[in-house]
Amino acid sequence: MKKLLATFLFTLIAEILPAQLLRFHQMTVKDALPSNTVIALGQDKKGNLWIATSSGMCRFNGERFETISTDYLPDKRVDRINCANDGSIWVQCFENHDKVSRYDTLTGKFVTYDNRSLADSIRHQVVVPLNRTFKDPNTNRVWTVQKRRLWEGSVAYTGQLAIDAGLKDETIFSLLLDSRGFLWAGSANNGLFFADTQQQHYKRRISDANPLVRTICMDNEGAMWIADSKELVVLPKGQKEYEVVSYPLKDSVEGVRIRPIIEDSKKRLWFGTYDGLYMRPGTRGRTFKRIEFQDTIRHEVYALAEDDRQRLWIGTAKGLYCMEPDSSLVPQLVDSTLVHIIYIFTGKDYRWIASEKGLFRMAGGKVEQWSDKEAHCVITDATGQTWVGTDNGLCRITGREMLPFSSPADGHIVKDLLYWHDFLWCSYDQGICCINIYTGKSTMLHTLYNEYSEGCSFLDANTGTLYFGGNQGIDCFVADSLEPKLRSGVRHLWLEEEKEVVSQKKNEEPLSEWWQWSTAVVILCGITCAVAVLILWRRKSKTVAEKKEAVVKVQQPISPVTESTDLPVEAEAVEEYVSQEPAAQELSPFVARATEFVNAHLADTELTAEMMAREMAMSRSKLFELMKQETGKAVMEFVRDLRLEYAARRLEAGASVAEITYACGFSDPSSFRRAFANKYGVTPSQYRAGQKS
Repeated sequence: MKKLLATFLFTLIAEILPAQLLRFHQMTVKDALPSNTVIALGQDKKGNLWIATSSGMCRFNGERFETISTDYLPDKRVDRINCANDGSIWVQCFENHDKVSRYDTLTGKFVTYDNRSLADSIRHQVVVPLNRTFKDPNTNRVWTVQKRRLWEGSVAYTGQLAIDAGLKDETIFSLLLDSRGFLWAGSANNGLFFADTQQQHYKRRISDANPLVRTICMDNEGAMWIADSKELVVLPKGQKEYEVVSYPLKDSVEGVRIRPIIEDSKKRLWFGTYDGLYMRPGTRGRTFKRIEFQDTIRHEVYALAEDDRQRLWIGTAKGLYCMEPDSSLVPQLVDSTLVHIIYIFTGKDYRWIASEKGLFRMAGGKVEQWSDKEAHCVITDATGQTWVGTDNGLCRITGREMLPFSSPADGHIVKDLLYWHDFLWCSYDQGICCINIYTGKSTMLHTLYNEYSEGCSFLDANTGTLYFGGNQGIDCFVADSLEPKLRSGVRHLWLEEEKEVVSQKKNEEPLSEWWQWSTAVVILCGITCAVAVLILWRRKSKTVAEKKEAVVKVQQPISPVTESTDLPVEAEAVEEYVSQEPAAQELSPFVARATEFVNAHLADTELTAEMMAREMAMSRSKLFELMKQETGKAVMEFVRDLRLEYAARRLEAGASVAEITYACGFSDPSSFRRAFANKYGVTPSQYRAGQKS
């Protein structure tokens, strides 16, 4: 009860306060930090971060830590780090504040001076009070350390708030806002934390909550095209407001589902949808042309790629098609056996094709099956190595074999692969890993709550920037900087909901600190009174019930004990009900209503327990309690089972996996296949073929 009250109170206070809290990343001794106890922080003119820990000093250049010798310091415990106007670094030690030491870059040693021997101009620069408050000049946000806790304005990073923000230690010793807009916090036990205060956010309409980005592409003019769960939008270069793009829909339901978007060598944009293929003649054009296939039947287009001969390869649910550059925009069927193609990679005189049936290689007009292991994506790097993303991690093709490659993606569904310079970027269902193709060394890049979509990534080769789309928008990484620890989740281009506190007019005065705390005290008093009344009411109700029960027992006649097996009428009814077969029992009204609601929202990818509770006119906790009591399942487990049962019926009727995926509310085919296999023991394709376990 106490935890619940504290969480509720803090949520209310957080809604009142105007601060937009940060998300932190962590570096520890595993990253070569000398100690997890960080005492002082400083930054030099070159942007290097200087760190004093309980086990010595180090310098961080954005990529790695370099140890700084403290042999010539009067005390090994440094607690002040300052940078003079000339760029030199000066430190003070814990028990020797009457002395100050300068780091000599030529010798790599510290030179110590008595404070009184320094000129006033130097002493004012290097002997300064400990700074525990920093203000962002762009947003006027203020961060400070008080009572060994990090505060943002009047909000303290503590408890659940600290956990949600990524801070694993509430005891903060030091703080620094560097020249690039990164806020660094040194903790007592868990190392160094940092957050990017200059994250760029593109605002979106409030009604379009939690966008599921399915495809992203950047054209030659720098405009970003985004297909989310509901529509197609474009974000022109240099702008922060995107425009909704209308295109012809032959089927108003399925046509909303845009999958691949590419730009060809003639600067034409191609859009693959669930009801066919569309072409936009140039980025400045305003009209879309629907491309009719040779067989004039409806096609679901899952993959698009252009080869070095300017031929467009089209992967559909019914086969592989190709469109010659000098043709009349009519795709020709190449191979009808390659069905449900989900990815195409084109190289010089060859193509890799990933489908539900496995991985295929096409060269010289011949198609050869390379592996029957289901593949999601494939790419070839500069060394000629071919990498394949599967349901169970990353593989590398060596000779005639496709061998597993150890990486942080092991055991996960690999959604997409990108190659840039010396590194392979792999997105999967729980993050991104960056792999050096020459050394094989991999780095895990943690991201925040974004589960990436299949085939939804893009490389802007002009700027060396990679974009990954998922169920929380788009994450952007600057690949050229290759500062994986410093630049982890560099810029989240979240199409983020504009909150009420953010949308306040600029000329409105923010709430004063006095008013904020007064409001919090009033809320706390109100909650305390309500809880007290509730406890007293429950006690009174319990006492009355006990008295009634006692009266009934006194009034009830005591029957002698006999060996008779005759039961009262009520007991016989209960026994008869319990003895019934479960299959013969009808669904309870609660389960029937829940089933009806789920069946009406099977295709809704954003269906939540909160929506179901609201529809059934009950609280979320009551919904979970009744669901567990009636079915023995959690709410979303109940939803998933109904979806998979529906999927099984559709598979028996011969429907395709891709078609069923979105009809059942799954975000992509790989997630559906894994959930189906966990429930039925076979893949959807095997189930459809009659191989039920």
